[in-house]
Amino acid sequence: MQKAQLSDAQSLRGFILATVTFMAIFASTAVPIPLYADYQATIGLTTADISNTMFTYLTAVALTLLFAGRISDSFGRTPITSLTVMLAILGCILFLRAESGADVLTARFVQGLAAGFGMSAVSALVIDCVGEKHLSWGSTVASCGSMFGIMIGSVGVGILYGLVPRLSVIYGVMIAILAVCLFLLPIVHEPLDRTVSLRASIKPRLFIPLHHRRLFAVVGVCYVVTWTVSNFFQSFAAPIAYQCFGETSPMAGSLILALVMAPSLLGSPLVARMDPRRALMASLVVVTLTTAALGVLVGVGQEYAFMAVCAVFSVAMGVCVATSLRMLLLEVSVLQVSAILSSVNLVAYAGSALTGLGTGALLDASSYPVVFFAMVVLLVAASSFVFASLRAPQEQRKSHRLTLKAFHKMKGSDEPATAEAEGAVALPDEPAAAAL
Repeated sequence: MQKAQLSDAQSLRGFILATVTFMAIFASTAVPIPLYADYQATIGLTTADISNTMFTYLTAVALTLLFAGRISDSFGRTPITSLTVMLAILGCILFLRAESGADVLTARFVQGLAAGFGMSAVSALVIDCVGEKHLSWGSTVASCGSMFGIMIGSVGVGILYGLVPRLSVIYGVMIAILAVCLFLLPIVHEPLDRTVSLRASIKPRLFIPLHHRRLFAVVGVCYVVTWTVSNFFQSFAAPIAYQCFGETSPMAGSLILALVMAPSLLGSPLVARMDPRRALMASLVVVTLTTAALGVLVGVGQEYAFMAVCAVFSVAMGVCVATSLRMLLLEVSVLQVSAILSSVNLVAYAGSALTGLGTGALLDASSYPVVFFAMVVLLVAASSFVFASLRAPQEQRKSHRLTLKAFHKMKGSDEPATAEAEGAVALPDEPAAAAL
């Protein structure tokens, strides 16, 4: 199967549609969260069931990233993206028809599968479509688009439920949006050929570039520490609004969550012309300072200042995760994109889930200011590691990195482009990766 190199129009069209699809998938995963109280009243959903929904969701995400994170390398980006949208639609249908706690957990597991494929195949489609000329935009969507989608889904449900309190309408709107994305996906040109066999693509592994292990660790650390803070808001934005600021409307909590999530998309484009190492270090400083400020402001009850700092934190978080990811993608072969994205997100989900358990337990034993300052300590430790890693002398070696342009040139000359035994590109005199 031969694919032509994308034209500018094809690249732009694919990037826009893949981005909208990516965000719609994660918006669908956020739809049921504000509706759990309704399920408690209608189908007898228990508190234990609600607690288990996050575990079920994260289990499905982790299993997908571990066992099928590279499956789009075998079947293609667009077919797996279509499958992901179908899973997202199925998840909405299952929630709409749920009649018990078991039905809710099943639906949440399906949504976890959709999220796992979204973090690997769909985000890889975004990056492959946008190309290296505008990689900052691709890395921004791949790293922050899921958070923006979750925010849209959560806030959108709150608004729509206030207007029309019917589950059929809420899920019907979400299904319609996903169906439009599915209908339009065939106009996206497949950016890459099949690069590995199915057997290689479903081999469970944590894919770490052998010569860029330190940079991979930097990316993983940046994801985990920033997601720790943002995930805390996903769980406790509403309680903070009620308990610390005396709000009685759910919109205050939704606004806090929106300010933590949405501005992150602006981060990377704002520093696109800066040296990435300086941008990354500066962003970590701002993330740490704003997290400390949030701890102070939540303690003294300054709501509007708290919201303003949430927005600044979000922009800095966007710079941190998108810049670190872009730095890594610029060092690896184009055929390793899905493997890298799957591994980074697997580390991020696992790491932030563990830290999330810690912050939740700490909150039970203390207060919100104490939790924020504990996260500051974690951020200081992470920043020290990142600063030391970025300032360490880099090994000077000739780059054999396979770019998208070189890949298309290689296809035209019928040169081999894959190493099926390893499931990744084998470059001259360079093992492709360390698989754990």
